[in-house]
Amino acid sequence: MATAQQANELKQQGAIEAARDPESTVSPEAAEKKIVEESKKAGVPAFQFDPDASMEQKKAQVRAVRHHRTSSQLREIIFS
Repeated sequence: MATAQQANELKQQGAIEAARDPESTVSPEAAEKKIVEESKKAGVPAFQFDPDASMEQKKAQVRAVRHHRTSSQLREIIFS
């Protein structure tokens, strides 16, 4: 039986594969949203950055979350 983490990873992988399939109606944006949602459900910080944001703006967003979480909870950060 799959663990909750494995189930979340499978959902994320399915979203990625669907977005890559030219026959699918799943957009890359929808796949990204699904990945972020599943990561957050698993307790992993996940971010969707403005593509025009500077590196400093992205770092500031991450620092704001770090301020509220312990380092052990920051196992993985997804950058878009």
